[in-house]
Amino acid sequence: MTPLPLEPPFGSLSLPKPLERLRAAAERFPANRFGRVLTSLVRRLCLAGRRDPLDVSPLPTIHARLYPRTNRCEKRAIAGLQFFDLEERQALSGTLAGSQSDPFVFLDLGANVGLYSLWMVSEARRLGKHIAVVAVEPDEVTRARLAANVAASAAAEIRIASCAVGERAGTGMMVRNDRNRGENTVAVTGSSEGFEVLPIHEICRRHDLTHIDAMKIDIEGHDHAALASLFRDGDPALWPDVIVVEAGKREAVPPVIELCLRNGYESVRRTRLNMILRRAPRPTALDE
Repeated sequence: MTPLPLEPPFGSLSLPKPLERLRAAAERFPANRFGRVLTSLVRRLCLAGRRDPLDVSPLPTIHARLYPRTNRCEKRAIAGLQFFDLEERQALSGTLAGSQSDPFVFLDLGANVGLYSLWMVSEARRLGKHIAVVAVEPDEVTRARLAANVAASAAAEIRIASCAVGERAGTGMMVRNDRNRGENTVAVTGSSEGFEVLPIHEICRRHDLTHIDAMKIDIEGHDHAALASLFRDGDPALWPDVIVVEAGKREAVPPVIELCLRNGYESVRRTRLNMILRRAPRPTALDE
């Protein structure tokens, strides 16, 4: 995929230089409560009296045009990205660093504006690795923001899929949350109108993926059905080596985690909202 040119060009909507220096300094604040308080103050200063969008460079070699007032993850990316799913991103980076795949395949289900996908591209560039990313985002407005960030970062490694993810092929409509686009949900309708809903293995087929090294899945309530379909109907070669999936805060072991554990995954770490799972090594002839 060759990213389309960004208009107006990236940098046209940057912060004034003094604020940009302050914003960049916030990226070095300690990842503790004090650092969070300071970062929140910096973020407020950066946003005060300014309209969306803003052009920032939250990661090495990565540029983003952000709309922080309508999307919580974009607001976090304005300053202090070190607080955004740090353990999850570190686990994915470690998986990338230790992988022999060429290219490393990352599937981002519920990509939002692409922070996970762009992080993986940034890490691949740092490590000198080849990577292929498929970022799936059904919402038209959010997907346009994703495409703008891909363009700004010249991230030809990322292919964008405009469908939603579900248990089986069908159609869906978007139920929007205008205060936080990250909480948009898909209602599967079955009608002839709306956007496509596809199971994971069909998305892989359409993008010529024969394996998945790592996958992030955050599709607002459809995670269990989508993974159940993959485990039931997908070629085991497509089962990711590492999965990051939303686990919430309430249940000790949510059904989606139980599903993964039953299908040969081991829990690596539970973070504030997510679970990191790794596919257990398959027995070899010497083990049997």
